[in-house]
Amino acid sequence: MQNNDSLKNIWELYGVRENPFSTSPILVIGGEIPIDSFVGRSEHIMRLSKIFGSRGGSRTFVYGDIGIGKTSFVNVVRSSAFEQGFFTHFKEITVQEEWNADDFILNTLSAVYSTLKLIKEKPISENLFKKLESLFEIGKFYANVGISVGGFGGSYSSEQRETERLSSYSLYQFFNEIVEKINDHTKKEVIIHYNNLELMSERKIRYVFDSLRDFFQTKGVHFIFIGNLTAYSIPQSVPRFSSILTDTPFNIETLSYEEIKQIIKKRFESLRISEDYNIIYPYTEDCLQVLYNLMDGNIRDILNSLSTAIFHTTSERPILLDRNKLARTLKDVLEKRYLISLTPKAREVLDEIVKHNEITNKALSDKLKIPRSNISTYIKDLESVGCVYLRRKNGKDKFWKADSKIRWSLLKESVQQTLPLD
Repeated sequence: MQNNDSLKNIWELYGVRENPFSTSPILVIGGEIPIDSFVGRSEHIMRLSKIFGSRGGSRTFVYGDIGIGKTSFVNVVRSSAFEQGFFTHFKEITVQEEWNADDFILNTLSAVYSTLKLIKEKPISENLFKKLESLFEIGKFYANVGISVGGFGGSYSSEQRETERLSSYSLYQFFNEIVEKINDHTKKEVIIHYNNLELMSERKIRYVFDSLRDFFQTKGVHFIFIGNLTAYSIPQSVPRFSSILTDTPFNIETLSYEEIKQIIKKRFESLRISEDYNIIYPYTEDCLQVLYNLMDGNIRDILNSLSTAIFHTTSERPILLDRNKLARTLKDVLEKRYLISLTPKAREVLDEIVKHNEITNKALSDKLKIPRSNISTYIKDLESVGCVYLRRKNGKDKFWKADSKIRWSLLKESVQQTLPLD
């Protein structure tokens, strides 16, 4: 078999073990990207820490645009709380559109169970843990009810008879029992973190949050919800839920250029192969500044762009991206991977969308003199290939935004010489 050089780890050429531009969030515990590489949001961290430190439980909403570090922010605070004796599940709970109210509780129990499995000194009795374990073991039956829940996802089968289902009340009571035992053992409260509420439809969010009002008021639990602008606005219009929110929501905004520059440097340092290896930063100061401006400070989009450009250009030796090489590389990737299959009209619509932070179908129709029905068709096509996404809704108006990679088309080359990053 011939040796395939493409399987080589290109990041070793830059003196690091793996991709320092990874967009995965910082984890509560473990992970290659350490907690101390987090930079900024000190006021938000202090405020959320005070909420978690207050007795009696809470319900807090964190919202902001996609990719600006909402999950990492919450995980940094949860990690600190865990170190101080609070119980919190290690992996955030990512909600799904198909979940009903029971699934919400069941997946919460699943997150608690998966973390308890990893803890040697469990904060609940062995009998209670076995009772919880039986809920998630294939072929087992919980509480003699006759329900079998396969795997950690914990969702009911549509084929199950009504008599075989655990009631929401039974699930809630079981969760409450576990929380009480954890509270008694740790003398601290439990933190539960739900992620990506935007994955649920407006109808489903309204239904779930209205149905689970009592569950979200479980004594001794701090519930935290993360979503984008649309996901935040929907629960606010559910009086039964909005009335129980503990504090004003956290509006997470983009980090400053200096903060993102510092984050990347900290990542390179933490991933350095060893002290014997030099770190090579594969971009110039000007290159990073151009990306920051282009992506409006969105850290995920900046990291994705750098990672894509470096993967595309690195072969046998490390490269240095300046703004010109960055522009040529990313435009080439964009054309070959995404734009080549679009019709001229779809491209015209996309070119207009990318000029705006967000834009409605009506505004597109007015600007391009294209019937709204046709605009809807083009947007559907663009959405299906990942070129645009629904940023938010306001009544019947849908506000569309171009995916960050489409902004690569706006990159411009310059004849000015740039200097390497210090």
